[in-house]
Amino acid sequence: MSNKNLSLLFTGQGSQYAEMGIEFVKKYDWVKERYSKSSKILGYDLLEAQSNPSLLNLTQYSQPMIFVFSSILIDLCRGYLHENFSKITLAGHSLGEYCALYFAESLKFEEMLEVVKYRGDSMSIVSDPEKYVMYAILKKENLKIDKTLFGEGVYIANINSDRQVVICGIKNSVNKFIEDNPIGKFIPLNVSAPFHSNLMIDSAKIFSEKIKNILFNKIDIDLISNHQLTNYKNISEREYNEQLSLQIHSPVMWSDTIKTIMNYEINTFIEIGPKKTLLNFLPKDFKGEKYSFTNIEDMKIVQR
Repeated sequence: MSNKNLSLLFTGQGSQYAEMGIEFVKKYDWVKERYSKSSKILGYDLLEAQSNPSLLNLTQYSQPMIFVFSSILIDLCRGYLHENFSKITLAGHSLGEYCALYFAESLKFEEMLEVVKYRGDSMSIVSDPEKYVMYAILKKENLKIDKTLFGEGVYIANINSDRQVVICGIKNSVNKFIEDNPIGKFIPLNVSAPFHSNLMIDSAKIFSEKIKNILFNKIDIDLISNHQLTNYKNISEREYNEQLSLQIHSPVMWSDTIKTIMNYEINTFIEIGPKKTLLNFLPKDFKGEKYSFTNIEDMKIVQR
Protein backbone atom coordinates (compact mmCIF):
# COMPACT_ATOMS: atom_id res chain seq x y z
CA MET A 1 0.00 0.00 0.00
CA SER A 2 1.23 3.46 -0.89
CA ASN A 3 1.71 5.94 1.94
CA LYS A 4 0.42 8.67 -0.35
CA ASN A 5 -2.76 10.54 0.46
CA LEU A 6 -5.13 10.56 -2.49
CA SER A 7 -8.01 12.88 -3.32
CA LEU A 8 -10.59 11.88 -5.91
CA LEU A 9 -12.46 14.67 -7.67
CA PHE A 10 -15.69 13.96 -9.56
CA THR A 11 -16.91 16.17 -12.40
CA GLY A 12 -20.43 17.53 -12.79
CA GLN A 13 -22.70 18.82 -15.54
CA GLY A 14 -21.15 20.27 -18.66
CA SER A 15 -18.70 17.39 -18.96
CA GLN A 16 -21.07 15.16 -20.96
CA TYR A 17 -20.53 14.42 -24.64
CA ALA A 18 -22.21 12.34 -27.33
CA GLU A 19 -21.80 8.55 -27.13
CA MET A 20 -19.64 8.60 -24.01
CA GLY A 21 -19.21 5.13 -22.56
CA ILE A 22 -19.41 3.29 -25.89
CA GLU A 23 -15.79 2.13 -25.63
CA PHE A 24 -16.55 0.51 -22.27
CA VAL A 25 -19.77 -1.07 -23.59
CA LYS A 26 -17.75 -2.73 -26.36
CA LYS A 27 -15.12 -4.03 -23.93
CA TYR A 28 -17.17 -5.19 -20.92
CA ASP A 29 -20.41 -7.17 -20.89
CA TRP A 30 -21.25 -5.88 -17.40
CA VAL A 31 -21.13 -2.29 -18.69
CA LYS A 32 -23.56 -3.18 -21.48
CA GLU A 33 -25.82 -4.69 -18.81
CA ARG A 34 -25.49 -1.56 -16.66
CA TYR A 35 -26.72 0.64 -19.49
CA SER A 36 -29.60 -1.77 -20.09
CA LYS A 37 -30.53 -1.73 -16.39
CA SER A 38 -30.20 2.06 -16.28
CA SER A 39 -32.52 2.44 -19.25
CA LYS A 40 -35.19 0.43 -17.45
CA ILE A 41 -34.88 2.60 -14.34
CA LEU A 42 -34.95 5.84 -16.33
CA GLY A 43 -37.71 4.84 -18.71
CA TYR A 44 -35.76 5.58 -21.89
CA ASP A 45 -32.77 4.17 -23.79
CA LEU A 46 -29.81 5.93 -22.20
CA LEU A 47 -27.33 5.19 -25.00
CA GLU A 48 -29.79 6.49 -27.59
CA ALA A 49 -30.37 9.62 -25.52
CA GLN A 50 -26.63 10.26 -25.42
CA SER A 51 -26.61 10.24 -29.23
CA ASN A 52 -29.39 12.82 -29.45
CA PRO A 53 -27.99 16.39 -29.57
CA SER A 54 -31.35 17.83 -28.50
CA LEU A 55 -31.24 15.86 -25.21
CA LEU A 56 -27.54 15.97 -24.38
CA ASN A 57 -27.62 19.29 -22.51
CA LEU A 58 -31.05 18.96 -20.87
CA THR A 59 -30.49 18.46 -17.16
CA GLN A 60 -33.01 15.62 -16.72
CA TYR A 61 -30.96 13.62 -19.24
CA SER A 62 -27.41 14.87 -18.72
CA GLN A 63 -27.35 14.14 -14.99
CA PRO A 64 -28.12 10.39 -15.35
CA MET A 65 -25.75 10.24 -18.34
CA ILE A 66 -22.85 11.59 -16.31
CA PHE A 67 -23.62 9.54 -13.21
CA VAL A 68 -23.90 6.21 -15.06
CA PHE A 69 -20.67 6.85 -16.97
CA SER A 70 -18.84 7.91 -13.80
CA SER A 71 -20.17 4.87 -11.92
CA ILE A 72 -18.49 2.63 -14.50
CA LEU A 73 -15.16 4.38 -13.97
CA ILE A 74 -15.64 4.09 -10.20
CA ASP A 75 -16.34 0.36 -10.29
CA LEU A 76 -13.28 -0.17 -12.47
CA CYS A 77 -10.91 1.59 -10.07
CA ARG A 78 -12.39 1.53 -6.54
CA GLY A 79 -10.77 -1.73 -5.43
CA TYR A 80 -7.34 -0.83 -6.76
CA LEU A 81 -7.37 2.61 -5.15
CA HIS A 82 -8.40 1.30 -1.73
CA GLU A 83 -5.64 -1.30 -1.89
CA ASN A 84 -2.92 1.09 -2.99
CA PHE A 85 -3.50 4.31 -1.06
CA SER A 86 -3.37 4.67 2.70
CA LYS A 87 -5.96 7.47 2.77
CA ILE A 88 -8.56 8.70 0.27
CA THR A 89 -10.51 11.96 0.46
CA LEU A 90 -13.43 12.68 -1.87
CA ALA A 91 -15.16 15.71 -3.37
CA GLY A 92 -17.53 16.24 -6.28
CA HIS A 93 -18.46 19.35 -8.21
CA SER A 94 -22.25 19.76 -8.07
CA LEU A 95 -23.63 16.49 -9.51
CA GLY A 96 -20.17 15.01 -8.95
CA GLU A 97 -20.96 14.90 -5.23
CA TYR A 98 -23.38 12.05 -5.98
CA CYS A 99 -20.59 10.19 -7.78
CA ALA A 100 -18.40 10.71 -4.71
CA LEU A 101 -21.17 9.32 -2.50
CA TYR A 102 -21.41 6.30 -4.80
CA PHE A 103 -17.66 5.73 -4.51
CA ALA A 104 -18.11 5.87 -0.72
CA GLU A 105 -20.89 3.24 -1.04
CA SER A 106 -23.54 5.42 0.54
CA LEU A 107 -26.09 3.80 -1.79
CA LYS A 108 -26.07 0.93 -4.25
CA PHE A 109 -25.93 1.81 -7.95
CA GLU A 110 -29.65 1.40 -8.65
CA GLU A 111 -30.60 3.48 -5.61
CA MET A 112 -28.19 6.29 -6.45
CA LEU A 113 -29.38 6.39 -10.05
CA GLU A 114 -32.94 6.83 -8.77
CA VAL A 115 -31.78 9.75 -6.61
CA VAL A 116 -29.93 11.32 -9.55
CA LYS A 117 -33.02 10.88 -11.71
CA TYR A 118 -35.11 12.65 -9.07
CA ARG A 119 -32.54 15.46 -8.98
CA GLY A 120 -32.53 15.92 -12.74
CA ASP A 121 -36.30 15.80 -12.99
CA SER A 122 -36.73 18.26 -10.10
CA MET A 123 -34.22 20.70 -11.55
CA SER A 124 -35.77 20.49 -15.01
CA ILE A 125 -38.89 22.37 -13.88
CA VAL A 126 -36.92 25.61 -14.30
CA SER A 127 -34.99 24.34 -17.31
CA ASP A 128 -35.41 26.88 -20.10
CA PRO A 129 -32.34 27.81 -22.20
CA GLU A 130 -34.33 30.65 -23.75
CA LYS A 131 -34.90 32.27 -20.34
CA TYR A 132 -31.84 31.35 -18.25
CA VAL A 133 -28.09 31.34 -18.91
CA MET A 134 -24.84 30.50 -17.15
CA TYR A 135 -21.44 32.00 -17.95
CA ALA A 136 -17.95 31.23 -16.73
CA ILE A 137 -15.86 34.34 -16.12
CA LEU A 138 -12.15 33.80 -16.73
CA LYS A 139 -9.25 36.05 -15.85
CA LYS A 140 -5.48 35.48 -15.88
CA GLU A 141 -4.95 37.14 -12.53
CA ASN A 142 -7.07 36.91 -9.39
CA LEU A 143 -10.72 37.60 -10.14
CA LYS A 144 -12.69 39.63 -7.63
CA ILE A 145 -16.40 40.17 -8.18
CA ASP A 146 -18.25 42.91 -6.38
CA LYS A 147 -21.68 41.46 -5.58
CA THR A 148 -23.08 44.96 -5.24
CA LEU A 149 -22.78 45.23 -9.03
CA PHE A 150 -25.33 42.46 -9.46
CA GLY A 151 -28.80 43.50 -10.45
CA GLU A 152 -31.91 41.45 -9.78
CA GLY A 153 -31.76 38.12 -11.59
CA VAL A 154 -27.95 37.64 -11.53
CA TYR A 155 -26.30 35.17 -9.15
CA ILE A 156 -22.91 33.64 -8.39
CA ALA A 157 -23.28 29.90 -9.05
CA ASN A 158 -19.71 28.59 -8.68
CA ILE A 159 -16.48 29.95 -7.28
CA ASN A 160 -14.12 27.49 -8.95
CA SER A 161 -10.77 29.17 -8.36
CA ASP A 162 -9.15 32.55 -7.92
CA ARG A 163 -9.34 32.91 -11.71
CA GLN A 164 -12.77 31.47 -12.54
CA VAL A 165 -16.26 32.27 -11.29
CA VAL A 166 -19.56 31.15 -12.81
CA ILE A 167 -22.61 33.40 -12.84
CA CYS A 168 -26.16 32.54 -13.80
CA GLY A 169 -29.64 33.96 -13.92
CA ILE A 170 -32.26 35.50 -16.16
CA LYS A 171 -30.84 35.96 -19.67
CA ASN A 172 -31.57 39.68 -20.06
CA SER A 173 -30.21 40.50 -16.60
CA VAL A 174 -27.03 38.46 -17.09
CA ASN A 175 -26.44 39.95 -20.55
CA LYS A 176 -26.73 43.46 -19.12
CA PHE A 177 -24.28 42.57 -16.34
CA ILE A 178 -21.80 41.32 -18.95
CA GLU A 179 -22.15 44.49 -21.02
CA ASP A 180 -21.71 46.75 -18.00
CA ASN A 181 -18.85 44.82 -16.36
CA PRO A 182 -15.98 43.81 -18.69
CA ILE A 183 -14.11 42.10 -15.85
CA GLY A 184 -12.86 39.08 -17.79
CA LYS A 185 -13.63 36.66 -20.58
CA PHE A 186 -17.24 35.42 -20.49
CA ILE A 187 -17.86 31.87 -21.77
CA PRO A 188 -21.43 30.53 -22.12
CA LEU A 189 -21.99 27.08 -20.58
CA ASN A 190 -23.96 24.21 -22.12
CA VAL A 191 -26.58 23.96 -19.40
CA SER A 192 -30.31 24.59 -19.40
CA ALA A 193 -31.12 26.15 -16.01
CA PRO A 194 -29.74 28.68 -13.46
CA PHE A 195 -28.14 26.02 -11.28
CA HIS A 196 -26.98 26.76 -7.73
CA SER A 197 -28.99 29.95 -7.35
CA ASN A 198 -32.12 31.04 -5.50
CA LEU A 199 -34.04 30.41 -8.72
CA MET A 200 -33.69 26.69 -7.90
CA ILE A 201 -35.38 26.76 -4.47
CA ASP A 202 -38.63 25.22 -5.72
CA SER A 203 -36.64 22.43 -7.40
CA ALA A 204 -34.85 21.76 -4.13
CA LYS A 205 -38.15 21.44 -2.27
CA ILE A 206 -39.49 18.96 -4.83
CA PHE A 207 -36.27 16.95 -4.69
CA SER A 208 -36.29 16.87 -0.89
CA GLU A 209 -39.80 15.46 -0.90
CA LYS A 210 -38.90 12.79 -3.46
CA ILE A 211 -35.94 11.45 -1.44
CA LYS A 212 -37.45 11.80 2.04
CA ASN A 213 -37.80 8.02 2.45
CA ILE A 214 -34.36 7.14 1.12
CA LEU A 215 -31.93 6.21 3.87
CA PHE A 216 -28.32 6.70 2.92
CA ASN A 217 -25.66 4.48 4.46
CA LYS A 218 -23.22 6.20 6.79
CA ILE A 219 -19.83 6.40 5.11
CA ASP A 220 -16.39 5.82 6.61
CA ILE A 221 -14.39 7.94 4.16
CA ASP A 222 -13.86 11.71 4.18
CA LEU A 223 -16.13 13.44 1.66
CA ILE A 224 -16.24 17.22 1.63
CA SER A 225 -19.48 18.95 0.66
CA ASN A 226 -19.02 21.49 -2.12
CA HIS A 227 -21.23 24.19 -0.61
CA GLN A 228 -20.97 24.12 3.20
CA LEU A 229 -17.64 22.21 3.35
CA THR A 230 -19.36 19.67 5.61
CA ASN A 231 -17.66 16.28 5.91
CA TYR A 232 -20.31 13.66 5.12
CA LYS A 233 -18.37 11.21 7.28
CA ASN A 234 -19.37 13.25 10.32
CA ILE A 235 -23.11 13.64 9.71
CA SER A 236 -26.00 11.27 10.31
CA GLU A 237 -27.63 9.39 7.48
CA ARG A 238 -30.81 11.46 7.84
CA GLU A 239 -28.90 14.73 7.35
CA TYR A 240 -28.04 13.75 3.77
CA ASN A 241 -31.45 14.94 2.55
CA GLU A 242 -30.84 18.43 3.94
CA GLN A 243 -27.31 18.61 2.54
CA LEU A 244 -28.23 17.42 -0.94
CA SER A 245 -31.35 19.59 -1.19
CA LEU A 246 -29.49 22.70 -0.03
CA GLN A 247 -26.79 22.01 -2.59
CA ILE A 248 -29.26 22.51 -5.46
CA HIS A 249 -29.80 26.21 -4.71
CA SER A 250 -26.46 27.07 -3.07
CA PRO A 251 -23.28 28.23 -4.84
CA VAL A 252 -20.60 25.62 -5.41
CA MET A 253 -17.68 26.78 -3.29
CA TRP A 254 -15.15 24.71 -5.18
CA SER A 255 -12.12 26.86 -4.40
CA ASP A 256 -12.83 26.53 -0.67
CA THR A 257 -13.51 22.79 -1.11
CA ILE A 258 -10.04 22.30 -2.57
CA LYS A 259 -8.47 24.42 0.19
CA THR A 260 -10.22 22.19 2.76
CA ILE A 261 -8.99 19.03 1.04
CA MET A 262 -5.42 20.32 1.03
CA ASN A 263 -5.56 20.23 4.84
CA TYR A 264 -5.56 16.42 4.53
CA GLU A 265 -1.96 16.56 3.24
CA ILE A 266 -2.96 15.37 -0.22
CA ASN A 267 -0.09 14.54 -2.56
CA THR A 268 -2.03 12.87 -5.39
CA PHE A 269 -5.19 13.96 -7.20
CA ILE A 270 -7.20 11.85 -9.64
CA GLU A 271 -10.15 13.36 -11.47
CA ILE A 272 -12.92 10.93 -12.47
CA GLY A 273 -15.64 11.73 -15.00
CA PRO A 274 -16.33 12.29 -18.70
CA LYS A 275 -13.85 15.14 -19.18
CA LYS A 276 -10.86 16.60 -17.39
CA THR A 277 -11.90 19.95 -15.89
CA LEU A 278 -11.35 20.06 -12.14
CA LEU A 279 -7.58 19.53 -12.15
CA ASN A 280 -7.36 22.94 -13.81
CA PHE A 281 -8.64 24.51 -10.58
CA LEU A 282 -5.92 23.14 -8.30
CA PRO A 283 -3.57 25.67 -6.70
CA LYS A 284 -0.71 26.69 -8.96
CA ASP A 285 1.79 25.79 -6.25
CA PHE A 286 0.57 22.18 -5.85
CA LYS A 287 3.68 20.00 -6.39
CA GLY A 288 2.12 16.54 -6.18
CA GLU A 289 0.88 14.15 -8.85
CA LYS A 290 -2.23 14.79 -10.95
CA TYR A 291 -4.07 12.30 -13.14
CA SER A 292 -7.42 12.01 -14.87
CA PHE A 293 -9.53 8.89 -15.47
CA THR A 294 -11.92 9.83 -18.26
CA ASN A 295 -11.60 7.08 -20.89
CA ILE A 296 -10.42 3.55 -21.51
CA GLU A 297 -6.84 4.63 -22.25
CA ASP A 298 -6.60 6.12 -18.74
CA MET A 299 -7.19 2.74 -17.09
CA LYS A 300 -3.43 2.21 -16.83
CA ILE A 301 -3.41 4.97 -14.21
CA VAL A 302 -5.87 3.25 -11.88
CA GLN A 303 -5.06 -0.41 -12.54
CA ARG A 304 -1.27 -0.47 -12.53
